Amino acid sequence: MTELNPRFRVQSEFLGAMRSRAFRVMRLALLILAPVLIVRACAMTYVAPDQVGLRQISFGPNKGLQKAVVGSGYTREISSYERVFTFPRDLQVVEFTNNPVESEARHRVLPAINCPTVDGYPVSIDVSVLYRVVNPYLVVTRFGFGRGYEDSVVIRFTDPGVKHHLGELRAEEFYRDTRLKKVDDLRRELAARFAENGLQLSDIVVRQYDYPATFQKLTEQKKIQDQAVLANRALAKQAEVQTRLNEITAEGQNLVNVKGSEFAAQITEINAQKDLYERQKHAEADLLVRSAEATGSEQINRAMEGPGSEKLLRLRKGLAVLNAIQGPIYITEDPTDIGRVSRNQK
Repeated sequence: MTELNPRFRVQSEFLGAMRSRAFRVMRLALLILAPVLIVRACAMTYVAPDQVGLRQISFGPNKGLQKAVVGSGYTREISSYERVFTFPRDLQVVEFTNNPVESEARHRVLPAINCPTVDGYPVSIDVSVLYRVVNPYLVVTRFGFGRGYEDSVVIRFTDPGVKHHLGELRAEEFYRDTRLKKVDDLRRELAARFAENGLQLSDIVVRQYDYPATFQKLTEQKKIQDQAVLANRALAKQAEVQTRLNEITAEGQNLVNVKGSEFAAQITEINAQKDLYERQKHAEADLLVRSAEATGSEQINRAMEGPGSEKLLRLRKGLAVLNAIQGPIYITEDPTDIGRVSRNQK
């Protein structure tokens, strides 16, 4: 079988020069890049902009963990002599929720916190904890490298803190301003706890709280019982007030009766004093009249014994005679004429 490929090759000086030049460029690039790659792999590392580094030296005079923080960018890391550990310095989030739709993939997700309230109803609370790493050296010395600080600080203090503060509420108080006050107390406590361990609490958000399925029925029963207790208390209070009112009414009526009796006795006494005073004054008046009459009679008797008594006696006799006469009397002389009477006497 005959070969179809030609037995000759095209010879070109230009192509040969290009291949030779490309070979020299590749060899020069390899000579230049090889040391750079070796240095990059063995003596340098890269710290991302959203991270912070912490250097640890394996041996030598400065052996151990260094307190100085390594910033972002390329930095020295000599292989087998030292190592730079990185930590996120952007906002970190830990989610406590039973709904995966409400969380992001890069967030750490834990089950929602079951918080028993003071009235016995367990409430499932969705909480988001936002924090930062502000002191990597303190975090590493206490919790080591990695994300152990989340379990030892964030989760350890958040779960019991939520149960402690929000567990002091009644179930219906989650919809009132009392919940906001309890969340503020929780925020202050967690901020202090985080700061002690090299973390900074940015915020804690209570996003959702779910009640058990039997909550409405139990709440209605409890409200009915509460209303019955309040009604019984009101009725007992009303009965107590009515009893007190009856006592006060009886005391008032007794006081009115006593005061009425006292006033009647005083009126009787005053009337008796008035009658006694009138009788005394009438007796004194009668005594004065009788004394005056007796004195008048005595004076008349004395006058009768003196001069002129005979004339007076005759006048009285004349008056008696006149009173005894019936019919008209004709008098021609004036009996009161004193001059004539004097002349007759002479």
